[in-house]
Amino acid sequence: MEFFNTQWSIALLVVFFILLAFMHRYDIINTIISNVIYPVTNHRGQTIQGPKWQSINGQCTEKFLNGRKVSRACSQYGSVYRIWSGCTPEIVLTTPEDLKQFQSDSALHKKAPSSNGGWFFHQILGDCMGLINGDRWQNIRAQFHPHFSHGSVAKSWGFLQDFTGDYFDKLAAETKQSELRPVTSFSTFPFFATAEYLYGPLTKTERGELWLLGQRSLALMGCVLAGGVYRSRLCRWLKPAHYRQLTSFEKDWIHFNRAIVETRKGWSGPLPPVMEAWKAVDEGTITKKEMVQTLSEVLFANLDVSTNVLSWLITFLAEDTAIQQQLRQEITSNAESSEELCKRNDSLLHLCFLESLRLRPFTVFTIPEYSPQTKVLGDFTIPANTSVVVDTLAINHNPHFWGDDSHQFRPWRLKGISTTNLRYNLFTFGFGTRKCLGKHFAEAMMKKFVCELLSRYEIRVPKKGNHDLGSQKIQATWVPLSNIGIALIPVKNGRI
Repeated sequence: MEFFNTQWSIALLVVFFILLAFMHRYDIINTIISNVIYPVTNHRGQTIQGPKWQSINGQCTEKFLNGRKVSRACSQYGSVYRIWSGCTPEIVLTTPEDLKQFQSDSALHKKAPSSNGGWFFHQILGDCMGLINGDRWQNIRAQFHPHFSHGSVAKSWGFLQDFTGDYFDKLAAETKQSELRPVTSFSTFPFFATAEYLYGPLTKTERGELWLLGQRSLALMGCVLAGGVYRSRLCRWLKPAHYRQLTSFEKDWIHFNRAIVETRKGWSGPLPPVMEAWKAVDEGTITKKEMVQTLSEVLFANLDVSTNVLSWLITFLAEDTAIQQQLRQEITSNAESSEELCKRNDSLLHLCFLESLRLRPFTVFTIPEYSPQTKVLGDFTIPANTSVVVDTLAINHNPHFWGDDSHQFRPWRLKGISTTNLRYNLFTFGFGTRKCLGKHFAEAMMKKFVCELLSRYEIRVPKKGNHDLGSQKIQATWVPLSNIGIALIPVKNGRI
């Protein structure tokens, strides 16, 4: 009898410990991965701080959907801390000093596989130019860089001028309302400007098909942001409907680009960039998946990026009528040489562009990358090949560099600051040697849009919508978009 009592006691004790372990499973997992698998300590043996690992996502979803909130909440952990993307640690840098130290060997850095975003994300963008490394990256970049270099973009000014003028002519003819939201009303401009630069003029059917493909791609990104099972290959079987949507999109996206290439073969004159790039696929220099995912990156993933940049710039100008009037005067004075105005780095137009990017960077946390060398950052020894991200708000709003009013839109603050001083104090299109390939095209496109907008309209935030810019509801995308409405008031001959 005593034997059976002992067995029952042991069994109950085992059940008790199993239940206890289950109740505290997240704490146990956090302790193991933080202190055993991925230990990071300073010279005193203290473990790096940061939010605990939580469920399968870590902080991956939150850093995109609620990046500003995560940035504020994590400021308690010090200048260097750790977050989690799934079970992968990411070291967060918040000061220009640590950023400079980390970027000292940027030529050797590599992007984290699929941005630590999981299996479903890899199927969408894991093989695109911005997320691969080494020879693969160089081979793809070689197909696109000649068309997005500073010189090539300068030669495309005629295209941008005509496209922007036509866009506003159609806007005036088709839009009867005087109030609109830039985030929705103007999103087609950067999308189709980029598309027609890559593909050449699109037919009405091609434009419609491309836009729908873009919406399907964004819907698939919603699965990525949901995290959970989508981080694992198991979603093929647990989420079969979404997996079918993924494979259907891949098939249709390849077909669309193949059809574009075949159609353009009969064109006379200069061929669009996609033609030269696709030759590399036919020759086997790059794979078809690398090509179509890079085109997805340029067009679909960057749709929210370009919309963010444009909508916030317009919003800030609508809010600050004094700066807007000064900028309109600059644009009017250079009406015959808008190309030269958009090229200048000392213009108010350029300062407004940078100030908007400073206040509202398109991402709060940068794409994770790693150095092959051990780094000492914020007194912590970071092992080689550990993912590192930058809190762009901490850099861009740093009061020690930008002043106590660093949260205010004041473009003139940038006047006279050298590019050297801005290098680690301002995030715009990335840090290090792998900045955004399309930065020159994006800048020219946005500036031309603003020139055309302010030469035709005065823009204002309606009184009923006069709220703190930082408190606006942000749409649930991976990029923080402005959700503020503006009023358009026609301008005649530079006067309202």
